[in-house]
Amino acid sequence: MSPRFSHVFQFGQRWLNWLNRQPPDSVRTVVMETMVKIMACGTSLMGWSIWRCPDLQCNSEKRG
Repeated sequence: MSPRFSHVFQFGQRWLNWLNRQPPDSVRTVVMETMVKIMACGTSLMGWSIWRCPDLQCNSEKRG
């Protein structure tokens, strides 16, 4: 499985280290909202799709 895009920011706490070095209120709201989405992507926080087998006798499903 390939690493998620958010791992680039999470490795070594790069995002938090960068954020803590910024002057107060200097990071735009849209940047903060985007980073929350990036970090939550692929987790239950952002939800997911469920694919179910069309055969009613089959209980197979995949979340992604």
